[in-house]
Amino acid sequence: MSDWVAHRADAAFDEMEPEFTGTVTRAEFAVQFEKLSQYCGWPLDSELKHVENGTKVYLDGHTNSIRKFTYAATTTQYPKGQCYFSIEVAPSGKSAKVTTFGPLRVTSGNPFP
Repeated sequence: MSDWVAHRADAAFDEMEPEFTGTVTRAEFAVQFEKLSQYCGWPLDSELKHVENGTKVYLDGHTNSIRKFTYAATTTQYPKGQCYFSIEVAPSGKSAKVTTFGPLRVTSGNPFP
């Protein structure tokens, strides 16, 4: 999340799991990272709100355990509590790598009171 707040697409790419980095170039990632950040605006800060465990099923059918972190953030477009950022990490070799990430905009209520 700190790479997102600091606009470090290159550093964020380095945190992605091999299954992801094998499908997109670093330059393509930077362009898509920018576009994705337009949905809610760039996060200016982050506050961990929720953590959960799960399983990811990959296109080839293999599975991997994941841990999903959800952060509240003030963004360049919305106050804190209107946009959340979800980041899922999975074991990869001797470390954990990001497997999916994205913004979540609240349309009604408060998902994490």
